[in-house]
Amino acid sequence: MNNKERKVFWDTLCSLQGIDLVKEGQTLRQTIKMPKHLYRFRPVTINSLESLRTNTMYFSTADYYDDPFDSYSYIDWDYVSKQLQDAYNDTTKLQTMAKSIQETFNIPADNIITAIKNTPFDQWISCSTTILEESRKEIQKRQLSICFTEQCNNEVLWLKYASNHKGFALEYHISDDFLSINDSITPSHYFLYPIYYSNQKYDASEYAKNVAYQLLAMYSHPFLKSYILYNLPVLNWHYERIGLIKHKCHEHDKEWRILYPVIMPSPEIEKQRPKMERKPSSVIIGVRTGISEKNLIISLAKEASIPRIYQLSIDKNGKFVKNLIYSDRKK
Repeated sequence: MNNKERKVFWDTLCSLQGIDLVKEGQTLRQTIKMPKHLYRFRPVTINSLESLRTNTMYFSTADYYDDPFDSYSYIDWDYVSKQLQDAYNDTTKLQTMAKSIQETFNIPADNIITAIKNTPFDQWISCSTTILEESRKEIQKRQLSICFTEQCNNEVLWLKYASNHKGFALEYHISDDFLSINDSITPSHYFLYPIYYSNQKYDASEYAKNVAYQLLAMYSHPFLKSYILYNLPVLNWHYERIGLIKHKCHEHDKEWRILYPVIMPSPEIEKQRPKMERKPSSVIIGVRTGISEKNLIISLAKEASIPRIYQLSIDKNGKFVKNLIYSDRKK
């Protein structure tokens, strides 16, 4: 997909209201021109070699990626300040909240309102700013994805993600089987999306505020936790929007992502990262991969029953060429 087509996808994603998710999902997928093949670039490390041997791809969190602005939540601070000012001055909402706390903890509602009103507004702003900045970090820690590219001959990606051409690339055939899920925890399919590249920023103020309240609930008394979560609005499609836009300087990456379909708090992710087990259709060895590393990659690829192995080279015209060095025709 070129960036014009990716913009159609992005505009459609931003137009979704989050009411009928099935219908909206179908509308969104109609804008996606699914590629037949995608690639992942890998350095030669213990972890990447073990993933090669076991045909495993792990979902990574956005705070792990090399781009600090990946899934970065841009916040409209003027909007946040106005919302706080409105809430601070909304006596009806304060009284409702204070009465609920009074019923549970036997703290007079008037005392609660007085305590809130006696706290300077600037202090509320400072505290809210700190919490929202923490929620921004939490969003990156929750944003689980597996990244691919349309191009196996991208010089920049070989430099960045395959140790200066000393690593390897994995080719995947994209099909319904590739995206299917065979467990009872998650939906029946993973969803593969293109990245949209733009110099404009996605305003994630509402989503960041929502996550801030979720963080507050995690460390609150069970009653307060229930009260907060019950009153939080459901913000469908914001998770996707935050994870599927990048700065235009990355446009040549031609990136695609599988987003993990369950939004998990970061402590759960830290216990065990989700993974996909999928066999690549081929392995492509870099032009500067050493002999011992090359032999190890070939050995592990054969153990993993990957049907084709290519050696990348540069032809007389200065272009990458894939040379087939192993093929198991039975597979």
